[in-house]
Amino acid sequence: MSTPLSNNAQAPCHLTLPDFVAQAGTFFFLLFVFMWPFQGAPPLADNFFGIQGAKPFNLLSAVVFAYLVFDTAPLYATDKIERTSIRIFLLYFATLAIALIRSVPNAPLLHSRFPDSVPESYFDFILSACVVPTFYTLSFLFVLKRMCSFQELERITTVICLSVALLSIAFVAVVLMNPSVQLSGDRSGMAELNGAGSRDEMAELCQAYFGVHYNVIGSVYISVVPLLLYRALARGALWIAPLCLSVLAVLLLGSRGALLTVAASCSLFLILRRRFDILVLGAAAAGVTSLMWVGPTIEALLSVGLGSSSGVSADALLTGRVDYIWVPLLNEWTSDMGLFLFGAGRHGMGTSQLWNTGTLVQANHAHNAIINFFLDCGVILTAALLIFLCAGTATAWRVGRRLNSDLYWALFASIFGGGISMATQLDILPTIENMYAFPIIAMMINLARLRYLDAYHNRSSPTKLV
Repeated sequence: MSTPLSNNAQAPCHLTLPDFVAQAGTFFFLLFVFMWPFQGAPPLADNFFGIQGAKPFNLLSAVVFAYLVFDTAPLYATDKIERTSIRIFLLYFATLAIALIRSVPNAPLLHSRFPDSVPESYFDFILSACVVPTFYTLSFLFVLKRMCSFQELERITTVICLSVALLSIAFVAVVLMNPSVQLSGDRSGMAELNGAGSRDEMAELCQAYFGVHYNVIGSVYISVVPLLLYRALARGALWIAPLCLSVLAVLLLGSRGALLTVAASCSLFLILRRRFDILVLGAAAAGVTSLMWVGPTIEALLSVGLGSSSGVSADALLTGRVDYIWVPLLNEWTSDMGLFLFGAGRHGMGTSQLWNTGTLVQANHAHNAIINFFLDCGVILTAALLIFLCAGTATAWRVGRRLNSDLYWALFASIFGGGISMATQLDILPTIENMYAFPIIAMMINLARLRYLDAYHNRSSPTKLV
């Protein structure tokens, strides 16, 4: 597959410390990214010497942050694209900071409603709910500033894919060791929203072995499977096994949202690269698999919205999100001018007065990224967000058509999958579920910068006389 990008092109990155320091910084960053799917696993979730927050992932994040600040000049731009990207990032970070600051007074209330995920003390709340999420944004600046060449972008792609390949091996092995989790009954309805009911066994399994909810694991696959597909098409048989293991893991996970989103994003990538042969082969394999093995995921997918007590409706298709989350919350927020204009701060849903009335599902977020952002930040910032998302999507599509790069379209497909997940799961502000969006967006920007620099160098080069 051809691409007009020069693999030797290098964005204007400058080392200010010896090369071995720069290499060490890159190594720690790649280790930081590699640890993402495993950061909540029991050995890595324990605090050193009982010190609150002194977890291996947090300490590694601090090392990456220190390197980024002292060696990179993270807010200094060397070209127009980088300057615009940093300004948009600063606006995003300012929005996050305001939402987090406004949530601090709500810490006792949030702890009473989410005792397992929100600490009781103000200090612990600031550390876990304010500091830790900002670490996920580090990857955007690091990739933007340090992973500038095509080879470096390929390297971080490889690290992400290897990490998820290891996750797939571990997850499939855990499920095979606990076969009863695949026989735990219906996987649809309100239980999906609460992480309770018939999904208890899968939720407990993922929490015990990986320290996260099964939706987080599903979000990881949504973000990375298109990159694994890109690797399999570019590098051949070596990456086919990790790709197949990841697809198997999605099937075993039992999340129909993850399954549909992965299928949609991979199909988009194949269509963009005109690999219709692979698309047809994959669709045929999926059809045969669904006929030979109707697993819990396929069963839940075929039964959605077909409950015996109610007909097919938007609420049934969205497993209760409309009537028991979105409508009550929107009515409450629009009836209060302060909440409507400015929101309630981070984790705004947890401050709802409808919490104990029975009209609201007691979930930790609204299961829709735009509505959740509105609850946190209000209508003014939400309107600005929608304008930015539309403009950003159009720009990314236009840049992709100019680049004609396989890697760019794989990254675009990953973000496309994340966009689909925003309808029912992912968030706009940084969480463990959308952590891959930050390096992926930065990689897309750097691919655009490489083309920009190639064009600039071609214009600056003197015309040769023949």
